[in-house]
Amino acid sequence: MNSIIILADLGRMKAYRITRDDLQPGESPAFEGLANVDLENQHSKVSDRVTDKAGRFAYGAGSKSVGERQSEQEESEVRQLDSIVEEIHKAAGKENEDIYLAAPKEIIADLVENLDSKVVQRIRKQLSRNLVKAPKLDLLESFGIK
Repeated sequence: MNSIIILADLGRMKAYRITRDDLQPGESPAFEGLANVDLENQHSKVSDRVTDKAGRFAYGAGSKSVGERQSEQEESEVRQLDSIVEEIHKAAGKENEDIYLAAPKEIIADLVENLDSKVVQRIRKQLSRNLVKAPKLDLLESFGIK
């Protein structure tokens, strides 16, 4: 049976369909790329995108702000999470394939919580690890897919 591996962090989401040839069970499975979404521009910190003229915040008399606005950072992360959830729904499709999901421990609970219940039911294993840059064959071992 075919499976889908989905890897995510706040900067990127990758998805692969794993197919095996039933006539050649000893062969390595084929990886079909379903998605490779780069959210890096949305991932940048507010301080990387918005600064004053000197590139530093003003201090002393007459300065209005010291530090970055935390609410903007949090809002950015929520938008990124929503984008990842949307991309996961696209990659998962309407098939009944098993899903294997990996994301950093900081976001995996929120990610799963925001997924459609039909997608969540198909998740066979989830890992609290960032495997976005892992080699494909290492993914099989990480998830215990044989």
